[in-house]
Amino acid sequence: MTNEDKALLEELKGKPTRELKPAEKAKLKSLERLAKKEQQADTPKPKRNNTFGVTPTTKLASVPFRISGEEKSIMTDTAKRIAGTELFYDRLGGKDDLSNNTQMRAALRAYDKLSDEEKVEAIREAKLSMARAQR
Repeated sequence: MTNEDKALLEELKGKPTRELKPAEKAKLKSLERLAKKEQQADTPKPKRNNTFGVTPTTKLASVPFRISGEEKSIMTDTAKRIAGTELFYDRLGGKDDLSNNTQMRAALRAYDKLSDEEKVEAIREAKLSMARAQR
């Protein structure tokens, strides 16, 4: 705010509200908003740590993990397909059980049940899709 704005704000605040014209009331409100913004800009904001994701509430180790657009669409399509079945609601209950995090954990459990040959083939397919995504 400039010195003129500050002086005008003080002048308008000094007048009784009944004596202010509508244009003066509008100017007073806009100046008060400017003053409030200026005051908020001066106050220091809390500094966030540069950590990956949100601080976990559990003692699980956080792992940075990126997925491609193709993999994201696989997860989204699967979630939509599963969400419409009776089996899903009978065993799990709600749509909250279909988060990306939950799906990744389920995929890891399914991966653990594969034979070594199936795991090697899945890894090969993943590497090929990663190579295609980089082009």
